[in-house]
Amino acid sequence: MNIQEYIESGKLELYLLGELTEREREEVIAMAKAYPEIQEELDALEQSMFAFDELTGKTPSAQVKEKIFTSLEEEFKKEETPKAAPVPNPAPVETNVVKLTPWKPFAVAASLVAILASAAAIYFAGKFYETDQKFTALLQDQQVMADNLNQVKLEYEKTDSRLDRLVAGDFRRVEMKGETLPMQKDAKVDVFWDQKAKEVFVAVNNLNSLSAEFDYQLWAIGKDGPVGIGLVNPGEKFTLQQMNAVAEAGAFAITIEPKGGSKAPTLDKLVVLGEVA
Repeated sequence: MNIQEYIESGKLELYLLGELTEREREEVIAMAKAYPEIQEELDALEQSMFAFDELTGKTPSAQVKEKIFTSLEEEFKKEETPKAAPVPNPAPVETNVVKLTPWKPFAVAASLVAILASAAAIYFAGKFYETDQKFTALLQDQQVMADNLNQVKLEYEKTDSRLDRLVAGDFRRVEMKGETLPMQKDAKVDVFWDQKAKEVFVAVNNLNSLSAEFDYQLWAIGKDGPVGIGLVNPGEKFTLQQMNAVAEAGAFAITIEPKGGSKAPTLDKLVVLGEVA
């Protein structure tokens, strides 16, 4: 038995409105005794209906009601009894007795039903608004997930394309470590270089994060000295980051530079170095 579905079925509101059959009423009573959640919902609905009733104004006392109904009945009798014209010798006339309809109980019942219906409408309007908000949030979450999935798909396709080029090309692997250097001794980065195609990729295995004002910069060291060929993202581990083209290099190195890189390497902030075999 799904308690939440039973609560949201509308039977509890119909029970309070007196619109259920005897068998259905017994079912609701039995369910309320068996499941405290249903009894709590019944109590909450009843309080909501009473609260709505109080908003409509003070309920007149029984004496005031009786006076109002008696006055209405007297007015009704006056309107139903025709006024006879005066005659010298009035003959006996048979009096038509108008049987009054017992409308008072029906009027009270109709008022109660209207109040309960209004309270039920307010309750269900709140439920609908809450459900609509949840549905809107769910759609937004799905859109975010779809955007993330598309981003991951693009990154995968980009990496897959680079792997295909890495396998198909004539790449040399240049292993760079920081074991003998003062900066980040546990750093480890691999450079893949295809001299013929002039393509360079970097794979970060271990490289500590930097503060926002610094970047890692890759250098290709050739006959004319070090040349900056791109910035390395330490967060993209075990992926291939493509650098600028290089035609000649005897070694590769990474240094810590100000944000955006430098024209010349800061040698006292050398992180890793690797010679081309």
